Amino acid sequence: MRLRILSRLRSEQSGYTMIAVIGAISLVTILVGGALAATNGDLTLVRRDLEDKRAYAAAQAGIADYSFHLNNDNSYWSRCTTVPTPTAVNQQGSTTQRRIVGGTGNASYAIELIPATGQSTCNPATAATNMVESTGPNTGTFRIRSTGFVGNTKQSIVATFKRASLLDYIYFTQYETSDPVTYGFTPGSAAEAGAYSQCSKFIREGRYTQNIPNSGGQACNKIVFISGDQVKGPLHTNDALMICGNPTFGRSSADVIEVSAPPTGWFSECGGSSPNFVGPFVTTAPVLTPPPTNGRLRTLAGTTYTRTGQTSITLSGTNMTVTVGNGSPSTFSIPSSGVFYVGNGSCSSIYSPFTATYPSTSGCGNVIVHGTYSGALTIAAENDIIVDDNITRTGNGLLGLVANNFVRVKHPICPSNNTGCTNGTITAQTSRTNCNNGVNGTGTKTSLQIDAAILAINHSFIVDHYNCGAQLTTLTVNGAISQKFRGPVGTFGSNTTGYLKNYNYDDRLRYLEPPNFLDPVEVAWHVQRETLDFP
Repeated sequence: MRLRILSRLRSEQSGYTMIAVIGAISLVTILVGGALAATNGDLTLVRRDLEDKRAYAAAQAGIADYSFHLNNDNSYWSRCTTVPTPTAVNQQGSTTQRRIVGGTGNASYAIELIPATGQSTCNPATAATNMVESTGPNTGTFRIRSTGFVGNTKQSIVATFKRASLLDYIYFTQYETSDPVTYGFTPGSAAEAGAYSQCSKFIREGRYTQNIPNSGGQACNKIVFISGDQVKGPLHTNDALMICGNPTFGRSSADVIEVSAPPTGWFSECGGSSPNFVGPFVTTAPVLTPPPTNGRLRTLAGTTYTRTGQTSITLSGTNMTVTVGNGSPSTFSIPSSGVFYVGNGSCSSIYSPFTATYPSTSGCGNVIVHGTYSGALTIAAENDIIVDDNITRTGNGLLGLVANNFVRVKHPICPSNNTGCTNGTITAQTSRTNCNNGVNGTGTKTSLQIDAAILAINHSFIVDHYNCGAQLTTLTVNGAISQKFRGPVGTFGSNTTGYLKNYNYDDRLRYLEPPNFLDPVEVAWHVQRETLDFP
């Protein structure tokens, strides 16, 4: 009996074991379920993070795509959405046009054009107003939004573009000293070669630590900004500024004054100098280097719009009348490329501002130009451009004057009775220091206006015979001046000659340029900054 009771008790204990096993299995199931839930949550976060990064990379690809097109065509931005296909460019608020990121399959991007402050859309007819900021610290910039898509994930980046251009400045100079041809050395002499060698140095490279070799002790000139000088626009020099007194630089905070010299960026040439920088003064700015020649413009002009030897051009609205030497004039519309080029034929003359004459024909690639224009045109010369009368614009006209050597203002100096100097083929001045009592000859403009962007690649913007004749009045330039060396337009003091300067920046050049105007040896438009755009 007792054995039977014990047996029953042992058999009843088996139920407790089953309960323990079931409890253990449940606990393991709960733990595994929790682990799986946690793992699935982590996987979701990892997948979302990966998609965010892929979407961001797709947005960057969109900016790279837009930059590529912009670098190949500086006017790409102004065409708004009417750009060649395939395209991902949309008006603001739309992402309909998209492009797949190569090799990803499901990643794509769309680009939106963000209008300027106060504007609503990008219109090719008025893109300069619709897209480019015209006021404030972002003047001259435009923005796009690039959005990358991966599945239901998207990331947006706003990119601000700014153009690196010689046209960003009313006055751009590589060297703050006189052109070597103005020292009066015999052309081709050892002294002139010494001037090119010594004066083609920045101040920081020792331009004034020694005299010009073979010159008999002459130093490179110091060109100084003085009290009363006003730079009416932004300025850039690859050199340093030399100051005497209290000149004013800039018109407002939008006009940046840049020097590539290290701090302080300027030198005092007399006691108590204190320049007034109205706009930001930036030192150690990047050196801007123009291309060595304008040969690319010859290619763009093509044979139809290229002439050889001295050529005269009269501008009239959107037309130009062209005469080569003593030939017959021909009138036609501004070329569709916007470029007209004059190349050298047989050219052996060496220019000096002190002995310049004006023959009716020459084998040199010189352009003599004047008139009034309303179209967009760039005139380029393999040698010099000579302005012999006013060049003025109407409407939205844009003009570029690009010379490999000099952009010159015609100023004949003739014998005191002006006899025999009607065509400017003789000159009274015989050297830098001898004007022979010469007078301002026939063809001299008492005052002159030039509405253009000027670039003298290897030399200067200069007035012929600037140190002879009676004082003239004002030389007005509305546009921009870029040159390698500072070119004189007159002298001042006991014997004042030439012109007073009135140089005014054309603010349109912050965002527009004459057709195919040459840029520094770097990207024309660049991304100034990128910011992540949160919804």
